Amino acid sequence: MGCNGYARSLTLNDKVIIGIHGLSNKADAETLRAWWKAAMSEGLLRNCGVKSLDVDVELAYWADLMYPAPAVVSEMQEPYLPAEGEGPLPRARLSVGKLAAIRVQEGVGKVLEKLFGVPLAEEFISDALEARMPDLHRYKHDWRALNAVRARLIELLEVAQARGQQIMLMAHSMGSIVAYETLREAWSTVPELEVAQFVTMGSPLGLAEVKEVVVGPLRVPECVARWSNFADPRDRVCRWDTFLNDEYAANSRGVTVSDHLIINGYVSPAGEPNPHKIYGYLRAPEMSDLLSGFVG
Repeated sequence: MGCNGYARSLTLNDKVIIGIHGLSNKADAETLRAWWKAAMSEGLLRNCGVKSLDVDVELAYWADLMYPAPAVVSEMQEPYLPAEGEGPLPRARLSVGKLAAIRVQEGVGKVLEKLFGVPLAEEFISDALEARMPDLHRYKHDWRALNAVRARLIELLEVAQARGQQIMLMAHSMGSIVAYETLREAWSTVPELEVAQFVTMGSPLGLAEVKEVVVGPLRVPECVARWSNFADPRDRVCRWDTFLNDEYAANSRGVTVSDHLIINGYVSPAGEPNPHKIYGYLRAPEMSDLLSGFVG
């Protein structure tokens, strides 16, 4: 299970969880940070019986670099709200047939990638990103924006390193691209950085159009001691490549990507499910296992 004990409180100041969010406008920085922590705490309580998550939780917030003002919380269609019911949330228990179906789906995606993705013309990639992922397009084609976004994450990593804290870096959606590239270049930006846990959720790092614009060979960053990738096969962002282990080679220490399929049960106030939403990832039982192991 990975969750030990019952009704405990986890209090550690020598460890820190740093999150980085994904695409689109967000609530203000403090509200979003509080929502991330609430979702993690909700999962730990329901899945592991942990009363509270009393560790430092920081957020590399960069929505303000892309949008003139934060989203109005009262007008948001998909804010954080606790999951319905009581007790542990459902785990992904896939049958052999279901897992085979996922592999077939990924196989189709890889065939399309070979036929149309690599080598795509740079102009085609640029057009696709601009139309489908405008934030990513700006991030990749506006060096000032790129450096500003990375600087937010680098600052938090530097502070954690200076404090001697063990780091769990949690990256959602496009945030996983920012985090991955930042960690790949950490030798020059944050020398001697050690990331105990790198966690990606709903990551597009397996998509052809993303891999085409990621600089350098695809491999686990040298500063990473463990990389856990979480994906819901229904997630529209990562469903064509839910497994990253066969995409990203091991680093020199032999660290590989550990892939985990989960059930992202987020449902909006209007009753609409969204298996890509961050809060469903943060409170999934498999994520609670990882969090409990890190802070416990």
